[in-house]
Amino acid sequence: MIVDNLNTHGKKSLLDAFGPVDGLALWKRFKMHYTPKHASWLNPAEIEASRVSRECLGRRRIGHLHTLKFEVAAWRARADREARPIRWTLTVKDARRVFRYDGIVTRRSEH
Repeated sequence: MIVDNLNTHGKKSLLDAFGPVDGLALWKRFKMHYTPKHASWLNPAEIEASRVSRECLGRRRIGHLHTLKFEVAAWRARADREARPIRWTLTVKDARRVFRYDGIVTRRSEH
């Protein structure tokens, strides 16, 4: 499970919500992957959608849903065997340079 670093995404919150028995059973089913503080859980989802588009579908048009499901399942099995991790490489310093944040001064609202 990919989650951000909110305190609600921890074992204690699951135990509080579902009780000690069911909460612990649920907790054991998942392997938590926490995104870096400067990232979002949407980043890996977007990366995965892009990989499916580029590596599995390409420029093909697939006319039937069952064919699409078969193709994506086969691609997914290969991708899972390869276990390619997402390597977070964009640092705050890089982001400031790329998105030209340096020199931008923002005012805080008085409200």
